[in-house]
Amino acid sequence: MKKKVMFLMIMVMSILMSMTAFAGVWRTGASPNENRWWYDNEDGTWAEGGWQWIDGNQDGTAECYYFDSEGWIAADTTTPDGYQVNGDGAWVENGLVMTQAVSLAASSTHTGESSSLVVYFSCTGNTEAAARRIQELAGADIIEIEAADPYPSSYSDTLSRAERELDQDARPAVITTIDDVAQYDVVYVGYPIWFGYAPRPVLTFLEAYDWSGKTVVPFCTSGGSGISASLGEIRESCPGSDVAEGRRVNDTGSIEPWLRSLCLIS
Repeated sequence: MKKKVMFLMIMVMSILMSMTAFAGVWRTGASPNENRWWYDNEDGTWAEGGWQWIDGNQDGTAECYYFDSEGWIAADTTTPDGYQVNGDGAWVENGLVMTQAVSLAASSTHTGESSSLVVYFSCTGNTEAAARRIQELAGADIIEIEAADPYPSSYSDTLSRAERELDQDARPAVITTIDDVAQYDVVYVGYPIWFGYAPRPVLTFLEAYDWSGKTVVPFCTSGGSGISASLGEIRESCPGSDVAEGRRVNDTGSIEPWLRSLCLIS
């Protein structure tokens, strides 16, 4: 029976190979479900009631996740139809994560044709949601800052590592690169606030390029802390640039009026 189901799933995968992966956002629930995850399609719907291929970081490779009828992801368990999912919720066979190639939506690519760029580091998906809204409004290119050594799936473990890196003033290696920084006049830099500051990979990325003469617009997401303490480091990492005061953005609806107030969109 399981082989039959496996065969059917492989057939479904073959059909889905041509799918386009549109942007959504991973989110955690509110208390008492703060340790449970769901996937917001950002169109008023969410993943629920079965399997769904999701390219969460828009890298062209999707993983398969199982969602219950309420939309919560199954993780580190056996799904009702008998398949294993790891601690991140991805379907695994013999310890290997099952993946498939997907084509990215045009709005989520780095085209090299815009004069503005959104770069962002995101852990839970909140900063990514803000970044994609800015990209949409500004007509910008967009790219995610990814650490060479990925952060743990556990948010508490991630924060423990982040605190160590902050104490050490570390610059963790990143795998994100830009071919031609010179074409951009305005660069939006997004990140979550961890212990009052930007995650260290953000500084690693910024310090690898020359931002002289450009307008750098920081934005952050945070449960309560503001952006102010992080701005000094952003300025130090972007010498010669004009760094705006930035904004804490936890409501994507506030982004458009903010950008208009800065005269960055018409």
